[in-house]
Amino acid sequence: MINNIIIRTAEAAGNLPGTNISCDGGIKSLTDLINYFTCTLMNAVAPMLVSLAVVSFVYGIIQYFLYPDNEEKRKAGKQFMFWGIVTLFVMVSIWGLVGILSNTFLNGKPVMPFLPQA
Repeated sequence: MINNIIIRTAEAAGNLPGTNISCDGGIKSLTDLINYFTCTLMNAVAPMLVSLAVVSFVYGIIQYFLYPDNEEKRKAGKQFMFWGIVTLFVMVSIWGLVGILSNTFLNGKPVMPFLPQA
């Protein structure tokens, strides 16, 4: 039952918008399971982290403008905005760098780290 829940959750995460690599290949062994979770992580976790950075930035804006008289809340809002922007910049820069390197050296084919098949 737990395996079924994990597989269904991973399948749902793999169907998020913006994921263009299919993670379905049939899970018949431990290697297939690890490859499946690697693929799912690459396709679902990275966009989720970008979403969290955007939410953090928006939360900072809300904190900054909702409490104009409370200097501590405004300072916390500034911190959320700053680190949200820094996080977005770093993640998008890394995505861009990986895309450039992938297009340059691999002719645009996505790079997925898989375990060797027996």
